[in-house]
Amino acid sequence: MISLFSRKKNVREDGEATRRHILETAVRLFAEHGYADTTSKMICKEAGVNLAAVNYHFGSRDDLYRAVLEDVHEHIVNEREMESIMDAGCSAEERLGMVLDAYIANIYNSQSWHSRIWAHELIAPSALGGLSFLQGTLTKERSISKLLSEITGIPVGDPALNCCVITVMSPYLIMLCIQRDMARALAPIFHYRCEDMNAYFKELIFSGLHSFAEKYRRGEFPSAMELPVESSVPGGKAAVSPVE
Repeated sequence: MISLFSRKKNVREDGEATRRHILETAVRLFAEHGYADTTSKMICKEAGVNLAAVNYHFGSRDDLYRAVLEDVHEHIVNEREMESIMDAGCSAEERLGMVLDAYIANIYNSQSWHSRIWAHELIAPSALGGLSFLQGTLTKERSISKLLSEITGIPVGDPALNCCVITVMSPYLIMLCIQRDMARALAPIFHYRCEDMNAYFKELIFSGLHSFAEKYRRGEFPSAMELPVESSVPGGKAAVSPVE
């Protein structure tokens, strides 16, 4: 005899499975077509569900996309993974290497729909992503900034360290923006093993960081002059705060 508790449990499990299936379908479609060109009808057809099921589990197409963005952050070195790396009992260089290993693994995964959505939001932010999505990305970059400060000795908040963050992350962000199946002629790097490419990247990155840090210690760089707020951004609006 099946108990009432068992029936309730099965209903919950079925409901969660349906929700996950809709979410995974939406991730793939939003990655392939972008936010603006992915309709509720497309999602329902691909997922094999009706609109009522989507609304029941997510509320609306916009709420579904917000859930997709949260899922993206979970897959692209989520905060728990970053905290685990930051707390690892090894050198700052080794910990930064672990972060870069995680990024390259996502990039080289040809079915990494989450990476594509992240790239979409970085290149052309949607109305639902925008600054809120960027804030999640900056949270991870703050951890990277702290590691780079340990490696170089440059204080957090110094514009020289902000340049280090941009330089370290740029190769990985550029690769995220290249869709492997659409731009192979432009991305021969994908013809090689990811661990080999990442070894080259890390050699270039760490060599450059040590050279940059040595020049910084010798005082060879001029002080950066901060622009007035009204002239730093067109229209006089305040800029996004630098990574700290």
